[in-house]
Amino acid sequence: MKKMPSFEELQKPLPFYSPKNLVYALVRALLKTVGNIANGVGIGNKFGYDSGVMLDYVYKNQASGKLLVGKLMDRSYLNAVGWRGIRLRKVLIKEYLERVVQAQLEKKSSIRYLDIACGGGEYDIEVLEKFDQHKIQAELRDYKLENIEKARQNAQARGLQNIRFQQADAFDPQNYREKWDVIVSSGFWEIIDNDDLVKGCLLNAAKCLDPGSVLVFTIQPYHPQLEFIARTLVSNTGQPWIMRLRSLDLFKAWMKEAQLQYVSHQMEKHGIFGVVEAVKV
Repeated sequence: MKKMPSFEELQKPLPFYSPKNLVYALVRALLKTVGNIANGVGIGNKFGYDSGVMLDYVYKNQASGKLLVGKLMDRSYLNAVGWRGIRLRKVLIKEYLERVVQAQLEKKSSIRYLDIACGGGEYDIEVLEKFDQHKIQAELRDYKLENIEKARQNAQARGLQNIRFQQADAFDPQNYREKWDVIVSSGFWEIIDNDDLVKGCLLNAAKCLDPGSVLVFTIQPYHPQLEFIARTLVSNTGQPWIMRLRSLDLFKAWMKEAQLQYVSHQMEKHGIFGVVEAVKV
């Protein structure tokens, strides 16, 4: 794999007159103007390209825009390797969650399921609808109200009535007081650049698991468009979307500290995203 620039390198602006900086400046200008005729780009400009609303749109993978040219632009946008990888990540996270939920239900008559940052919640909802709703007490959380509302709409569209939706900050230790059998963090820690916040979140989640309960989370150790994204796209905070890549080995060290035992992981075919299963010991 090509060596990726570091997070610290991407934080530094390029020389003003460098050809690369001029190219990225042109791309930014086009995205903020002409790009809005493609609905996916418009959503990214409004809510952030890493937002839950954006991911919900990417998962649906239905190109739309103004006139034929807008729709064609949107199709090209949705076909970017990162978005293809995210859709494959959704397939993986659903496979993992279906398996761990089934395994927990084989041990208990009912279980408690928590997603700490659900976004639009599509993967959760598509998993939960496969099981008896009365056997799973599910709660989907997100700190952004628009994500909670989107997740609620997605659940209602599939006829799921027993899911609780809660606006909550995943980094607030006060939100980790209850016990859960399955905790999920998908597509969340990848967009947080602060290692201490991510580690603290993982440790807090682990405290809510009894022995035998499971944490399922996603990782991103690589991205082929890392610099392009950092120089041209904005995050949900309105700042440049600079991603901090994290290795599986780093997460294994944090898991050990959290008394979580690594069970397995799987990467999607592009090697960008993966899913990890860990059990509390």
